[in-house]
Amino acid sequence: MPDKHLPWLANTRYTALLLVAGWLVVNVQASEREVFDAQSPQVLQAVGKLTVPGHDRVDGRRRSREENCTASLVAPSTILTAWHCLEYYSDLSRDPQFALPGVMGGDTVAATRIADGGGMEADWALLRLARPIRQVDPLPVTKTAAPDNARLLLAGYARDTGLGNRGEHLTWQANCRLRDREITRVGTDCVTYKGASGGPVLLNGHVVGVISAGDSEERTYFAPFAASNRFFSLYRLHAR
Repeated sequence: MPDKHLPWLANTRYTALLLVAGWLVVNVQASEREVFDAQSPQVLQAVGKLTVPGHDRVDGRRRSREENCTASLVAPSTILTAWHCLEYYSDLSRDPQFALPGVMGGDTVAATRIADGGGMEADWALLRLARPIRQVDPLPVTKTAAPDNARLLLAGYARDTGLGNRGEHLTWQANCRLRDREITRVGTDCVTYKGASGGPVLLNGHVVGVISAGDSEERTYFAPFAASNRFFSLYRLHAR
């Protein structure tokens, strides 16, 4: 089903996703998607779940909904996700909740939006946690653009019924190649599923963007940071 916020995906079956990408590797083919475990890149411990309460309208009626996305710890009290994960957040009596299941068990911590890109053309958002998380190292963010020959790592809490187990498992895929580069979006040849949106795109262990959209078959797109001076100004101002 086309997303009304994605004019560049009009007349396609692309939908907003939740996921993570980015790591420089040397193989030619994208690696198989894997479930995170003790042998996986341990920087992915900083990738968690974001649950966002919200409302939308269907046939003129207001309906409660819940967005299940991926977010990453980028400072002890700051997480990074996709703007569209917060698009329908309107119930200010309930905060979005962030969790690192591998570190925090079943505990969650409330999060408050502090800055965002304002739309799908800048599909990122920064949130402040009610308390810092210091059990894992935050993921570093870089302004470096991924080169054309980059190999990225994608990861997130995808809600497919296979490896993702409906969002219960953190999954990741390495050696993803760039496709369809534009200023506000970059495509990769790795595939993920709804629920991975907001996950970081990693190049050499540094975040270069967040997962924004895909088709669950051939492409996953991310919002890059390299061209966004506004993102880095706000990141430097708020990340702590």
